[in-house]
Amino acid sequence: MVLLEAEQNTDASHVEQYPDHVTRPARMSIGNLEIDTHSELEFTQEALDHAMSGRSTRQIATVNAQFYVLAENSQPFRECLQRAEYLCADGMPIVWICKTFGHKEVPRIAGVDLIGNLCSIGAPQGMRIFLLGGRPGTAVATAAVLTEKYPGVVIAGVLCPPWGFEQNASALDEVLEAIEEARPNVLFLALGAPRQELFIDRYVRPLGVPIAVGIGGSFEILSGQAPRAPEWMRSKGLEWFYRFVHEPGRLWKRYLIGNVEFLWCVFKWRFRTLREAPRSAA
Repeated sequence: MVLLEAEQNTDASHVEQYPDHVTRPARMSIGNLEIDTHSELEFTQEALDHAMSGRSTRQIATVNAQFYVLAENSQPFRECLQRAEYLCADGMPIVWICKTFGHKEVPRIAGVDLIGNLCSIGAPQGMRIFLLGGRPGTAVATAAVLTEKYPGVVIAGVLCPPWGFEQNASALDEVLEAIEEARPNVLFLALGAPRQELFIDRYVRPLGVPIAVGIGGSFEILSGQAPRAPEWMRSKGLEWFYRFVHEPGRLWKRYLIGNVEFLWCVFKWRFRTLREAPRSAA
């Protein structure tokens, strides 16, 4: 991660711009981040269309409370997300912020659901996918699950490189060459935030993979190695608690401390907004 942040390219000229005749999806600002407001179906269909016909990389970032805090504290990560072509709400706190302060109904699109959505409508078109990262064995197991569940999806490649591979030149080259040779329509990258987003922005864009998305721990869920919270808990924003109960040793800092940081970041944003409002009116 140190390497990625140190070498992060802040020149946005490499990012594909929407053609003049194409209207960029509407976004709403929630402090240092923005969220796309299109429906889940519109979002998935547009991403698939580009996946099957695009020649340049569009990055999907699934924004949750952790992203919000990281963007507040890290300029390289914040700028990376600003360059991302798609920013969807992954996590009910982000959905609630959009509704409460922006008066916008935005769908929650979690990484694990996004994988299923894209594979479901992409299977009839022979969509090629590449699975990179995750815990040992989970990417391979996920590939088997997706192949069985979505006949027609082509597994273009599966790799689970060792931790920190991007800081080893030869290991990094091997991974990038494998992706380039596989010619996937979609790359699902499970390295955890912010590594996966910075990796896409720095290294995947030059490869021209049409759609690249960081999906965190989705391979663990899809492969059955980690349980997912029931729907009622997800809808009420309690998925974090479910995960914490199952993995307290690994997730206590992220959720117990991270949630407090998230609320503090939102409070600071709203305080600044309210303080500056009278000045704007004057």
